[in-house]
Amino acid sequence: MYQRFVCFKFKEDSPPDAVIQHMDMFAALKNTIPQIVSYAAGKTFAGGEGDEKFDTAHYVTFQSKDDIDRYFHHPAHQEFIVANRDHWEDVLVVDSEI
Repeated sequence: MYQRFVCFKFKEDSPPDAVIQHMDMFAALKNTIPQIVSYAAGKTFAGGEGDEKFDTAHYVTFQSKDDIDRYFHHPAHQEFIVANRDHWEDVLVVDSEI
């Protein structure tokens, strides 16, 4: 099994409804992209080190590395990117074998 960990930092001027749209659209991918085995997400919070670098964290689990590639290129994922990227200041993607 493989997991993709994706964190997003929103631009300071992003409206709250843009964050809600982002979270809703990302969560909906699990119902559209068959390669997604499981999905979890949440907003980040400071852990005593000051401001968090990222605002949201998403955990997406796959059966194989090829499934990660299929997910990334899937039209629904590409639509998510186009609909939300103007509100992102930074993105972190980490893939791991679990």
